[in-house]
Amino acid sequence: MSSQRERSLDSLLGEIRELKERMRQVFPSYVASLKELSSLPDEFERYFWTSRVEALLQMVKADYDKLQAKAQKVEFVGKFMTIGIDMVLKAGGLEPAPPPEPVQLGISISPSGEIEPGWIGNPNREPGAIIVTYEEFAAIAQRLKDELLKGTIVPTSEDEIPELVHHFASSKK
Repeated sequence: MSSQRERSLDSLLGEIRELKERMRQVFPSYVASLKELSSLPDEFERYFWTSRVEALLQMVKADYDKLQAKAQKVEFVGKFMTIGIDMVLKAGGLEPAPPPEPVQLGISISPSGEIEPGWIGNPNREPGAIIVTYEEFAAIAQRLKDELLKGTIVPTSEDEIPELVHHFASSKK
């Protein structure tokens, strides 16, 4: 004799119908999970490019801070020298010298992809270069990161990031 319980065909069909119903309930969440899983490589790529823009922003910020510290030293020395010159001019009965204009720093974004701190109004900047304040540069980088996260822009190499920054800066002007 067999130790297995025998089932009737009706009960087997009932179990199959019940299993089908459970599968219909699980199927939408299963398909949604598969879609989410298949989109992970695209999402990872978007976050990768966003991190490259963030790295560029941090690098430019560090260079900008260094140049700003140097500019502050130059401004301090300039003020000190102006005071000395004023004392000499006043002793000679002449009018004091006007104080020098403070240097306004910005970020130079060239079409070739070079991004570096510089001063606003630099007559020797590269042709086609756009000079913006650091705050404007940070806003441009944020707009680029937003577009990268949306997937509307998909770079193929890191060399494209500075060119995209220049494109966004020129479209802003």
